[in-house]
Amino acid sequence: MDQLTEQIAALPTIEAGGQRYLSHQAVTDTVAAFLFPDVAPAEMGADDYQQILEQADAACRALGFATVEKLVPSAVPFAEAGLYWANAPEDAVEEGEEAEPFGDIIAAGPGRVEELQAGRLVDARLSRLGLDEVTRQHFKIPVTASDGVLDLMRRAVEGPWPNDHRGLWHDVLGMCIAAGRDIGPTERAFTVIIRGAGRRRYWQMKALLKVDHAGNPYLLITLADEEDEERLFELGHVVATAGAAALGVDFAPYLARHAAGDWGELDRFDKRQNNQAVKAGLRILSAYDVPSRDGETARIWIVTEADRSTTTILLPSEY
Repeated sequence: MDQLTEQIAALPTIEAGGQRYLSHQAVTDTVAAFLFPDVAPAEMGADDYQQILEQADAACRALGFATVEKLVPSAVPFAEAGLYWANAPEDAVEEGEEAEPFGDIIAAGPGRVEELQAGRLVDARLSRLGLDEVTRQHFKIPVTASDGVLDLMRRAVEGPWPNDHRGLWHDVLGMCIAAGRDIGPTERAFTVIIRGAGRRRYWQMKALLKVDHAGNPYLLITLADEEDEERLFELGHVVATAGAAALGVDFAPYLARHAAGDWGELDRFDKRQNNQAVKAGLRILSAYDVPSRDGETARIWIVTEADRSTTTILLPSEY
């Protein structure tokens, strides 16, 4: 561990806004080469990637780089944009500097994986389809799907072929593991045969290994050519608290409004805060009134973390 830490400490850093940053990609590559010197990236599996992320997290924290941030122009040139380990303390706020709006959100920070395993959080989109068990059969880390993948499965289930969501999700995850091709340390390409969703049979997909601001890894499955130009920001892994999930609401329309900048029932001040948060890379909160099972309406909050790794749907009382 000391030798690995020394190698990471020798990596070049950049400065932005008076803080020192270490390239997340450079750290990941260094840890991968140290742990698996004789293994090609294409031969690494999900367990290997998880070990790489855990060791990178431990080494960077030992060097004082406690958080992962996304740097974009104008803070850095376009050529240097990307994820970086930052050496500033997580709770540091300079004198005269405003803290992030809306404070820390419960269960969306450290411990998210444990909260998912304990059932206090659920995947807001996959859980409604009963796919949690299928995911656990294939991966030990959380796995989520993009809107494009979910829409593809919906069309396949509603089509002429005898498809069901569990079978389709099993095929997607199975092909990711068995027939995928690594195209980078944290990205894997694979093909799934899905009939009944149009004329195409072969669907190209990608698996992206991501980490949240606490260093917890999760896997995002997307279509290879998926784009969503209407989104102002990425939602990351979308989870819901037990209270929000108990409402039995399809959250998809509200997530779409949130990602498009429709902040719902907020007042003017909070809406302006959100608009600034989108530009500055801060936490974003929306509020919506949704129909509940008893015929009444309930207020939900949707919160996207500053690093865009996680979006949490919750009741205001669970904040």
